[in-house]
Amino acid sequence: MITKQKKEEKLKFLIFTMGNLNLAMGIDSVVRIIPLPKIHRSGDKLLGIAMYEDEEVLVIDLYKRIYNQETNITKGFLVIFAGKNSLCGITIDKLPNVEDVSLLSLQSVTSEYRDRDTLGIASHIMQVPIKKSEPQTVFLLDPELLLKMTT
Repeated sequence: MITKQKKEEKLKFLIFTMGNLNLAMGIDSVVRIIPLPKIHRSGDKLLGIAMYEDEEVLVIDLYKRIYNQETNITKGFLVIFAGKNSLCGITIDKLPNVEDVSLLSLQSVTSEYRDRDTLGIASHIMQVPIKKSEPQTVFLLDPELLLKMTT
């Protein structure tokens, strides 16, 4: 008797490191990754503004949000994603990896944990072998929670 195995469903994620954390965004939520443009800020805020193709991008200083420290990235990249009414972005220092991740490896982060955790903006966690290494814990950023930081 021949049995058919179901093909394991996978999703593509951009995975990058920030400090000692591995973070990810769903590739379908990303508009573009560009070399780091000039970011305009007024003071010591988590937000800044950059331009991309004649559109303003609201830049969230995710490193400062997580570690409460300035990053001073001069070379790096801006990951642009679509917000409700505008483009938003986060800065990263190196190009992210693109990884196919099994849906079975995604685990929801409970709101109780998320509300008490310093990260507070992850919707799921997963174990992913980054660059063919041993599996590492990766936090999947929730674009909606990132956008709440801007209000």
